[in-house]
Amino acid sequence: MLLLLAAALACVPYLAAQGAYEAQMHTVREQTAAKHRITVRSAGDAYGTVSRSGTQSAPVRWTDDRGVSRMGFADVPTGTALGERVRIWADASGEPTRPPLERRTAVEAAWFTGAVTALLLILVFLGARAAVTARFDRKRYEHWAAEWEVVEPQWSRRLSA
Repeated sequence: MLLLLAAALACVPYLAAQGAYEAQMHTVREQTAAKHRITVRSAGDAYGTVSRSGTQSAPVRWTDDRGVSRMGFADVPTGTALGERVRIWADASGEPTRPPLERRTAVEAAWFTGAVTALLLILVFLGARAAVTARFDRKRYEHWAAEWEVVEPQWSRRLSA
């Protein structure tokens, strides 16, 4: 049982992490293929809260592949001045979008999945151990009670005499 548990604790979290990594890397590859970088010009001041990546939303202007001037909102580096040129990510239709996921995201998902899987395995093992222990204890107490039913009358007679 312990060898099986050790094998499960080693293999199952690894396999779960590997599956999460592959799924995330599939998303990374899809997004990287579907998105591309374009150069835009800031059409106004950045506003809103600064994101973890150090960007803020700002109106931007650009010319698409057909030569049509377009305007939209995109995340630009904090402090981008009016009229400054900035590289942003665009989707297949040319609209500004968030950057594609990175390999780092897939690695983080894999570590998290592996850790949670290992934790769940340990909790399942401890729960099963508690259930088995409770079952054996109940049987042992029932056996002790049955023996006491036989022995107690003899002890009671001996003590009262």
